[in-house]
Amino acid sequence: MSNEGKGENRRLGELSPEERAAFRRRSQELGSKLDVVKTRRAPPPDNRARGSAMAQGFKIAVELVVGVCFGGFVGWGLDRYFETSGPWFLIVFVVLGFAAGMLNVIRTAQRMQAEAESQQLSAPSVKDDDKDDR
Repeated sequence: MSNEGKGENRRLGELSPEERAAFRRRSQELGSKLDVVKTRRAPPPDNRARGSAMAQGFKIAVELVVGVCFGGFVGWGLDRYFETSGPWFLIVFVVLGFAAGMLNVIRTAQRMQAEAESQQLSAPSVKDDDKDDR
């Protein structure tokens, strides 16, 4: 890639057509090797696990939204019942509903993490096969 001794009048950093072709060939070889490694290491898709994770995510989101909505509804009802001058019960119960929703989210996340840890500990170890590629 250097211009020394070639007798060519090229600017610094420019590639000759031969060097460009060699570079493209090497990059294509590297890309194909990476594709082989990716397909060999990629786990098969597990639709049941994906669906279960999606259900857990929706459950967490719904618990949070329901907590806030329920708190807002109770606060609004108490404001109407006691005819307060401002939405004090509404504000307090929306905050309490958010706190209750977050508590449910944290509990669910802790339970899911405990289940995942037990599965990880019971899984067999995997042999490191990086040395085979050389």
